[in-house]
Amino acid sequence: MSQTSLLNLVDRRDLRPYLGDEHFEFRRSIARVLERHASPEYVRLCDEEKRFPSELIDVGVEQGWFALTVPEQYGGIGDYLDMTAFLEIAAYHSIALSRFWNANVNMVGGAVARFASEEIRSQVLPDLVNGRGWLAFALSENGSGSDAASLATRAVEDGDDFVIDGTKMWITGAQQARYILTAVRTDRNARKHEGISLVLVPTDTPGLEIRPIDLLGGSSIRTCEVNYVGVRVPRRWLVGELHLGWKRLTAVLAKERVALAAMCAGAAQAAIDLARTYALERRQFGQSILDFQAVSHLLVDMQTRVDAARLMAYRAARLLNDGEPCEAESSQAKFFASDAYVSVATDGLQIMGANGYSMEYAMQRHYRESKMFQIFGGTNQVQRNIVARTLKA
Repeated sequence: MSQTSLLNLVDRRDLRPYLGDEHFEFRRSIARVLERHASPEYVRLCDEEKRFPSELIDVGVEQGWFALTVPEQYGGIGDYLDMTAFLEIAAYHSIALSRFWNANVNMVGGAVARFASEEIRSQVLPDLVNGRGWLAFALSENGSGSDAASLATRAVEDGDDFVIDGTKMWITGAQQARYILTAVRTDRNARKHEGISLVLVPTDTPGLEIRPIDLLGGSSIRTCEVNYVGVRVPRRWLVGELHLGWKRLTAVLAKERVALAAMCAGAAQAAIDLARTYALERRQFGQSILDFQAVSHLLVDMQTRVDAARLMAYRAARLLNDGEPCEAESSQAKFFASDAYVSVATDGLQIMGANGYSMEYAMQRHYRESKMFQIFGGTNQVQRNIVARTLKA
């Protein structure tokens, strides 16, 4: 990594209001480790071969990254500012690592830590921290994407068990998961946002089937369809109160939006650095193409959008860390940062021309992967609806 890229990524003065010296040293250590273990060639091969980056995930476990935000009594360390600092740097090097971390630690690990019984927490969280038991989160269905609360997968109580039937879609990392936190309807007569519960389902339970889905991007962490056919789960795997799962989900989803914003800022910065390096080295008409105003202004606009996205992510992270309401701010950060990433990847490909469109260069991967951030974690249209509600307050 060049000194200019290092400054753009790690030692940013504009983050001083949010991060202390220990945070910056943490960012430097993450960058040093990932420069060794997440080379562009390694990331490219995992993407092309649809291969789970197990070596990189093992490094993350060894470094203690999968302990971030987990309660200390279960082996955890750090807070949400540590999370944001980590995810930005991680996504710069590997979107796959950051996505896998988010699904495991931020989404399911966070829900288990806050709402599960002590029996579940003591069984699941230490294994998560030590990389011995991965997790996945199943909310979306074919008929309930943006309208997530209209989910149809049902769980019927049968003695001391739940019997689950239904199909979940777009589940990140389900193939590696030991448990899948599943949103189910437990009261069919309740209103849409009521009668929903969260159940932690062991993936070796009979009747559970996991099928990977081929997508345009994000191929090293497969997105899956999960089918539940008469899946019988002991009632003790209920996370939170019966029928009150939707209220618990809202807290989890706000955290995810902060994480996604940080990931987009980091990945978009990587795309900018790739385009800038190319523009410096590429010569046309006797000069570097960066000397052409059309190219330099494009890079200026790209960097400005990402700088703004980064600050919005850290503003939301600070509110989250301080226990302040941040539903609107996290939604703003998510949609602004993911829109910025798509814009940067598109403009970066234009700067690199045919080389940007070539599978040899990472820009095409940014172009493919950036789009998914506008869709998952709640589409950007839904995020704008959330913010719009605050205008009426």
